[in-house]
Amino acid sequence: MRLIWILAAAFAVWAIGTRAQAVDFSAEAQAVLAVEDAYIAAELARDEMALRRILDDAFVLNRSDGTTKDKEALITSVLSLNMIGQTITERTVLVQGDVAIVCATTELTFASATSEPRVSRLRYTSTYQNRDGAWRMLALHMSART
Repeated sequence: MRLIWILAAAFAVWAIGTRAQAVDFSAEAQAVLAVEDAYIAAELARDEMALRRILDDAFVLNRSDGTTKDKEALITSVLSLNMIGQTITERTVLVQGDVAIVCATTELTFASATSEPRVSRLRYTSTYQNRDGAWRMLALHMSART
């Protein structure tokens, strides 16, 4: 089963990377997107170590209902998800010095034991900071889209 998740994550990263390469991003923007692709793969594979490496210790998730989660709460939540796919439909990145902002739309697919897979369509903004030469996710905001 773990192999299936790893293969699904690898495919997702490949698919996302293919889209990102079609746009002429700067080297720094490409580095940020590579970290974001690794984050997405870690979500799909429920890879706790990768999540801990990518998320900054000061990380905060701002949810559309007004609540927030810190790094530990997000990791706990991701590890309990039954996400089986994530498709990025568009993505832009802005890099200013040691801060980068990624804006994107995505469709998350979740498995269900009792019904068809559920799809959640979101618009999100992720903020990264370069600390000691490594891009780390500092904040994430997600909102449902129709």
